Amino acid sequence: MMGFRSRQNQSPRQWRVVQAMGRGEKRSIRGWTLAVLMTLTGGSVAWGQPVATFTPDQVGFDRLIEPFLKQHCLRCHGPEEALGEFRIDRDLGIDLMQQASHAKWGEVVNVLNSHEMPPQDEPQPDVTSVGKVVDWITDQMVRVEQIRRDASIIIRRMNRDEYRNTIRDLVGIDYDTSHFPQDPPTGGFDNNGGALTVSPLHLELYYNAAREILDRAIVDGDQPAAISWRFEPESGDSDRNRVEYDKQRLIVNGGKNRVVDRFVVMHHASCDRKVNVRSFQLKQPGPYRITIRAAGVVPTREQVVASAEQFLRKRMADNIQKHPDRSDRHREQFERDLAHFSSDSRYDYGPPRVRVIQHLAGQPAVLAEFDIDASPDSPKEYPIDAIFSTESAGITIEYAYDIPKEVENFWMQTGDDFARPEAWIDSILLEGPIYPQWPPESHVRLLPEATLKESDPTSYVRTVVARFMQRAYRRRVTSSELDAKMALFDGAFRETSDVQTAIRAPLIAILMSSHFLYLAEPEGADGSVDAAAMPRALNDFELATRLSYFLWSSMPDEALFHAAAQGRLRDPETRLLHVERMLEDPKSEALVKNFAGQWLGLREVGANPPAAELYRRYDRHLETSIVGESLSFFRELLLHDLDVMNFIASDFVVINQRLARFYGIPGVHGDHFRRVAVPAGVHRGGVLTQASVLSITSNGTRTSPVKRGTWVLKNLLGSDPGLPVANAGEIAPKVPGIDKATVRQRLEIHRELPQCARCHDKIDPLGFALENYDASGFWRLQEGHGYQGRIGRNDPVIDASSRLPDGTPVDGIDGLQQALLQNEDAFLRCLAEKMLTYALGRELGIADRVHLDAAVNDLQANGKTLRQLIRWIVVSEPFQTK
Repeated sequence: MMGFRSRQNQSPRQWRVVQAMGRGEKRSIRGWTLAVLMTLTGGSVAWGQPVATFTPDQVGFDRLIEPFLKQHCLRCHGPEEALGEFRIDRDLGIDLMQQASHAKWGEVVNVLNSHEMPPQDEPQPDVTSVGKVVDWITDQMVRVEQIRRDASIIIRRMNRDEYRNTIRDLVGIDYDTSHFPQDPPTGGFDNNGGALTVSPLHLELYYNAAREILDRAIVDGDQPAAISWRFEPESGDSDRNRVEYDKQRLIVNGGKNRVVDRFVVMHHASCDRKVNVRSFQLKQPGPYRITIRAAGVVPTREQVVASAEQFLRKRMADNIQKHPDRSDRHREQFERDLAHFSSDSRYDYGPPRVRVIQHLAGQPAVLAEFDIDASPDSPKEYPIDAIFSTESAGITIEYAYDIPKEVENFWMQTGDDFARPEAWIDSILLEGPIYPQWPPESHVRLLPEATLKESDPTSYVRTVVARFMQRAYRRRVTSSELDAKMALFDGAFRETSDVQTAIRAPLIAILMSSHFLYLAEPEGADGSVDAAAMPRALNDFELATRLSYFLWSSMPDEALFHAAAQGRLRDPETRLLHVERMLEDPKSEALVKNFAGQWLGLREVGANPPAAELYRRYDRHLETSIVGESLSFFRELLLHDLDVMNFIASDFVVINQRLARFYGIPGVHGDHFRRVAVPAGVHRGGVLTQASVLSITSNGTRTSPVKRGTWVLKNLLGSDPGLPVANAGEIAPKVPGIDKATVRQRLEIHRELPQCARCHDKIDPLGFALENYDASGFWRLQEGHGYQGRIGRNDPVIDASSRLPDGTPVDGIDGLQQALLQNEDAFLRCLAEKMLTYALGRELGIADRVHLDAAVNDLQANGKTLRQLIRWIVVSEPFQTK
C-alpha cells in the first residue's frame, strides 16, 4: 500500500473534478485549470469506504493490562505524580483508533522493549509478564492500522524531483522544477503520500510547466543558425572595452587583473577582479555551450613561505622603526608568524578554482564551479552547458579558491605578491544553439515523422496521443480516455488547421491529468477510481511504476513497459533481473541522491553552517565536497555490493583532494571522488566520521552532543528519543564559569535537572563519543577557548569517554563504532525501515514490524548489502500490495 490516512483530505466532489480533468472532457485546458483551482485544495487523495470497525479488547485489558499498569506504572504516572507529563489513567485510552491513544501505547511498547521502564531502582516485572503486555498492545495496534489502511487508500502525487525526472524521460526536456514548492518530508522522506498535498499553486505551476515544456520540445521550421563568439578578456579591464557581434556591442571586461602573455591572471576574489562578458541578447533561445580555455598555477610551500616572509619582514621593519624599544617583541612576532606559514596544512594548496555565473534578465545563476588542473604551457578547455533565452544576458567568472583568513595572513592575502593559486583565463567561447539533430530528439519523440501526418492528420495524432498517454499514465489507456483527448485536438484543429499547434491541447491535458501527476491509483477497469477498491496485489504496470520510482525516481523505461505488457513483472525472478539492470543504469543515481541524501540529512548541509570566524577551514568548496563524500560513499557500497556495516565503520573513505586536505590524508589529487584507504592515525571511516554528518549535528558555533546523539539514535539505531519535555529549559546563563565550560560540562549541568536526565542518559553518551570532531567535522584534541575559537596551550583536553545506558563503556569514536557494530540487528532493522519507507512512499507502522524482522533475517542470511536489501524489498509483500 502506498500510504494511509483518515478520510478528510478531499470530498468526492473534489475528486470528481480531478478525474474529469484527467479524462479531458470538452473544456479548454485553461478552463480545467481554473475549475480545479476553485475546488481542489486538499492533500493527497484518499478514497474511503465502509469497512470493519475496531472493537477494543476490553476483556484482555481488564485481565492483563490494567493490573500490570497499576502495579508497575501508576505510582509515577498517575493522579498523584505525573512524571514526564504522562498519566496512564488519562492518556492511555483503550480505543486505539484515537490517534493520541495509539501514539501513547506505541511509546509504552518502546519503553518496555528497551527496558527503560520501569526504572532500574524500581521492582522489575518478570519477562513473561512484559512479553504478554507487549503482545497485547501490539496486536491491538496492528488491528487498528489494518483497518485504517483498508478505509483509506492513498494515491500520491509526484514530488518535484520525480516530476523533473519523469519529464526528462517522457519528453526529453530537462525542466528545472526548483521554483515548485518544496515537498515536505514525512517519515524522513519527501515522497510520502500522506504529506504530498496539492494546492491551487501546484496546479497553476503544473499548467504553466506543461505549456513551457511543450514549447521547448516541439519546434517549427529549419534549424536555427548557430553562433560562435570568442571573447579575449585581456583585451580590456573596464566596461568601456567592447566587441561587436551580431550588430551588438558587447562588454568584455577582464577586471583589474594582471596580464601574462595572453592570459588574464586571477589572483584573488574581488568585485573589481571578475572576468565578464555582458550586455548581449541572443536571437535564438535554446541550449548553448560556454567553453572557458584556462590554466592554473599552484605555488609550492617554499614559495608561500618566501612570499609571506617579504610581507612579514617589511611589517617588522616598519614596527621597529616606529617603536625601537619593542624590537624584541616584533622579532618574536615575525618568527612566530613565519612558522605559521611553514607548518600550517592550509598552505598545501590545491588547484585554483573558479565559479561561472550566467545572467539572464538581470538574474544571476551559478552554472558551474570547478578546479583548473592545467598548466599555462598546456591550457585546457572547460565546457559548460547552459540554456539561454532571448533576454539580456551575461557571463561572469569569479575566483573561488578560499584561503582561511587568519590573524597571520588576512592583511596580506590580497596582495598580488602573496603566493596563492592563480587562475589564468585565456578565452571564453559561446556557441549555439546546439542541437545534435534536427528536429531535436524531444520533437521526434512527440511527433515522429509518418506519411499519415499530412494525408490523415487525425489518425496520425490519435496514434501519437495514444502512445504518449500510455507512457505518461504508465499503463494501458482505454478507448474512452483516448476519445476524450482527441476531442480536445479536434476542437483545436478546427480553429488552427495546424497539427503542431492543435496537438498541444491533448498533450497539455495529459500532463495536467491526475493519472500523470499521481502514482499507483486505485483504478477500476475503465481507469477511474474504484470506490470498492480493497488492498490488493499490484498489477504488472503498477509494479513497473513502483520499481522505477523506487530506484530511478522516474517513470518506467521501455524494458519495464514491455515486461508489464507481457505480464511478467509479477514473477519475482523477472523483477530481480530488472533490479540488477536498473541499478547499473545511470538513472539509479536518483536513489543515491534522494534516499541517501535524506536518510543521512545531506539536504541540511549549509542550512546552519559553521561560523566563519570560528571554523575558518570551512568554505564553499568544502561544503559541496562533504555532501559529495557521503553520496559517493553510499554509491561505493551500492555499486560494489559491500557490507552495509561499513556505514558504521570502514577502513576506507571516498574523498576528493579538498577533503583529503581537510582530513589530513596525503596523496589525493583532483576534484573527483575515489576510494582511499584510511592511513594510520587518521580518525575517519564510516558515516559518523564524515564532516557532513558532524556539521549538521552541530549548531554553527559549537558541537552539540545532544544533536549528534539524537542523530545516531534516529538514523543508525531506529530509535526516536522524542521531543524534550516542556519544562526542560536551557543551561542557566549565570552559572559561575559557564563561559569557560566545555560542551560536556555544560550538558552535565543541564542533566542535573531531573526532567532532563531520562532522555539525556540515552542521548549524551553517543554524542560525547564524537567530541573530538569540532562543529565543522575537523579532528581536534582540545576545545578552543581563545580568540575566535583558537586553541590555547592550557585549553581543556577533549574527554570523549562515556558509558551507554546498559553500562557499556565507550571511549571516543573507536569505542562508539565498536558498540554500534555489536548492535548489528538494530542497525540493519533501522536501515531496512528507512529504505522500505522510501520504497513504499508511506510511513511504516507497528503492523510492518514483522516485515522488518524478515528483512533483517534475510540480510544476515544472504549478505548484508544494499543490493540484497533492495532485492528483498522488491519481492516483499508490502511492495507488491496497494
